Amino acid sequence: MALALGARRARVALVARNREALERVAEEIRRARGEALVAPADVTDEAAIRAAVARAAEAFGGLRLLVPNAGIGRYGPAAEQPAEQIEQVIRINVLGTIHTVRAALPFLLAGAPSHIAAVTSSAGLIPHVGGSAYCASKAAANQYLAALRLEVLDHGVGVSWICPGAVDTPFFEGANLDPDTDLPLLARLLVRKLRPEEVARAVVRAVEHNRREVVLPPVLRLFAWSRRMTPAFADWLNRKLP
Repeated sequence: MALALGARRARVALVARNREALERVAEEIRRARGEALVAPADVTDEAAIRAAVARAAEAFGGLRLLVPNAGIGRYGPAAEQPAEQIEQVIRINVLGTIHTVRAALPFLLAGAPSHIAAVTSSAGLIPHVGGSAYCASKAAANQYLAALRLEVLDHGVGVSWICPGAVDTPFFEGANLDPDTDLPLLARLLVRKLRPEEVARAVVRAVEHNRREVVLPPVLRLFAWSRRMTPAFADWLNRKLP
């Protein structure tokens, strides 16, 4: 996403815990004649994320776009999952998103028209076995963003939440989940793994068109619709096709 924005000559502030990784991305952006600022921070540390956002706003003379993207997966049976894992998922996926939005919102309101395009997950719309904590965290993030959109849209700030299925990133390495064997059968058969570049394009389109909710790949929209319109049938299908 940072590279896609940098290619459009956006001035990009990069925030994550790993300074070395940020520096590598910043150098790629600069080679493409973009401008990048590295601001390491942990999204669960509210003071640190506020400092990083303020640094970016000062360096760039304000903010026009925020892309909250930090997330972690920890999977396991609800009765057996350690409490510390559940708390970690909530801290990063929910509170991390909220801390980041709250830190940036004054600058986005001041710089309107502006936009928040958060990457959540299709798991916030479509629950699955073993994902109780993760699905709950992403549903919470979606609802936070939906309520926020109602508050700020008339003030010139758009809010989008992008809900991808499995993406080919290192996310699954520490998640105790293999998307090729552990997801529901229909998902394994019908839902292909996304490339990061596809999600990046979806984020850019969501910003350009002020889209509310974006679900990808498209077949997951059908699953999400089924969950909303026929929840009993969706439950039955998940139990029959684990």
